[in-house]
Formats: sequence, structure tokens, C-alpha cells
Amino acid sequence: FEEEFGIEIPDDAAETIQTVGDAINFIDKAAA
Repeated sequence: FEEEFGIEIPDDAAETIQTVGDAINFIDKAAA
């Protein structure tokens, strides 16, 4: 995800991403 979307995912945030929906929500927030 980090390379594809050009965002940094901290380890603590990565641990909370359990579903595709979680990943989408994180990417949306990081891109905003």
C-alpha cells in the first residue's frame, strides 16, 4: 500500500487494519 498510494503506514495503524474497508478508510484519511 505504501508504494502504490505513496503514503506511510505507521506500525500501530497497520495493526488496526483488519479488512479491505479498514484499508480504504485509512488511505482516504491519509490522502486528505
